[in-house]
Amino acid sequence: PSYVNIGAYVDEGTMVDTWATVGSCAQIGKHVHLSGGVGIGGVLEPIQAAPVIIEDNCFLGSRAIVVEGVKVEKEAVLGANVVLTASTKIIDVTGPTPIEYKSIVPARSVVIPGSYTKKFPAGDYQVPCALIIGKRKESTDKKTSLNDALRENNVAV
Repeated sequence: PSYVNIGAYVDEGTMVDTWATVGSCAQIGKHVHLSGGVGIGGVLEPIQAAPVIIEDNCFLGSRAIVVEGVKVEKEAVLGANVVLTASTKIIDVTGPTPIEYKSIVPARSVVIPGSYTKKFPAGDYQVPCALIIGKRKESTDKKTSLNDALRENNVAV
């Protein structure tokens, strides 16, 4: 089973796979694929809280979690186990210098789980983040490119 909570909006052609959950007030676009076990956060209160938005033609791999008002722009691909919260660093590592985002995954991005080193009083520790490792290719058929975009970057689907 899967679950779509009160106030959530799921547009046409979207697949909500087994054990996926779409929380209250989340907005899911057209032709999105929510793989098994995906968790989309919801919020009814406080009123000013931003909903999670997943735009058209996105693919979220198994056990991906998106919460706290994060926006995933059109045609983005999240690999298995990617966790995105309002405070998660989303780091584009495709260029010579990393580019950091928070609360937004740019359109057509291919994203995998990652980590970065952070200093604490007790020492240096690895903190989870999300890494943008590529872009979906326009030339690839959209149906196929969801999985191919991950496979081209050696990510399990």
